[in-house]
Amino acid sequence: MGEESKITIGNKPLIDYIVSLAILFNQGIRRIIIRGSGDKISKAIAVYNALKERMGDAVKLNDVRIGSENRRGRMVSYIEIVVEKVL
Repeated sequence: MGEESKITIGNKPLIDYIVSLAILFNQGIRRIIIRGSGDKISKAIAVYNALKERMGDAVKLNDVRIGSENRRGRMVSYIEIVVEKVL
């Protein structure tokens, strides 16, 4: 399987994203991008914090990218939190 995967935060419960991240790490994915845009930015941060709380030193924060993109004529902010499994 690939080295990197992306999870886009939407309307699912927080625990669903935590389980998805754990499954991806167990499948051999080393780096995962947690992406939240607009009003889902705070939820993306909450997902990272919950993941870090549950997995502790098994994961590390690799990078955080912020920016804006044009969606249907409107500028929408986003955050990408890159987490990596510690081998």
